[in-house]
Amino acid sequence: MKEIWVLSVKTSLPDICFNSADMETTITGYKTFTEARDAFRRILREFAFSKNSMFDGDGNMIYLKKYLDEAWEPDADDFVDVDMLTKDNLTEIYNALKTVFEGNEYDISKFNDYYTDYMIAIEVKDGTMLFHGEDDGPCNGYDPDIATNIFSMQEEKDYFLYIDDYLG
Repeated sequence: MKEIWVLSVKTSLPDICFNSADMETTITGYKTFTEARDAFRRILREFAFSKNSMFDGDGNMIYLKKYLDEAWEPDADDFVDVDMLTKDNLTEIYNALKTVFEGNEYDISKFNDYYTDYMIAIEVKDGTMLFHGEDDGPCNGYDPDIATNIFSMQEEKDYFLYIDDYLG
């Protein structure tokens, strides 16, 4: 029996990002994992670097970029714990995502397991990164909901990117 890799891509471009009823599904078969992985990276790059309701055309997630622009920058006398989401570590995380959107790999093992600014939280574990709203937030109106495990694509397994950057 021959193995076949199946690439299933769901998008709702260009207008509606949060209504799954309007999603379009593309399914393609590949002979090897490498071919499927390369196709996934190509589709991801095209998606992230096209102007649509989630991305600005330069690989920036629109609402996550706006959230980053307003992120907390502690003063010299502020107490900063390792799990606090500051502008600096959110910028690093943001750049990690953009690196992957460009088709490159990024080692996320240097990040802590958990960050929060009490508006959003970011969990990093087992090669997966999850963004979600916190109990008190998001105070500034942006609620990025992101889940992905695409930082290292060397293993033969299922990879996913979920983004709902709907303005809260």
